[in-house]
Amino acid sequence: MSDLLPQIQEKLESRHHVFTIYKNQVNKDLERSGFEAIEENNPKEFLMELASLLNEAIEDSNPKLQQLYYLADVQERHLQHGIILGFINREWIKIQFRLRQ
Repeated sequence: MSDLLPQIQEKLESRHHVFTIYKNQVNKDLERSGFEAIEENNPKEFLMELASLLNEAIEDSNPKLQQLYYLADVQERHLQHGIILGFINREWIKIQFRLRQ
């Protein structure tokens, strides 16, 4: 497994406002796709819950997953780390762009 997830988690834990922005971005895409928002307020638990939700959607072949990836603009190149990490990474990239504005 890539060390991408621990890097993202560390950055989310180091700054609460960055975690809040990330959480809001992920939840916005989840809700627009028909999934429930994740309410965890701890970055590690939030990421674990997100991975669990995505894993369950993959196992169930949930059609909402395709809409979620479309809304999150997950491109094939971001899937090199796997489907779940691809989503987590793409959402991270999106907020990084927003934070630099």
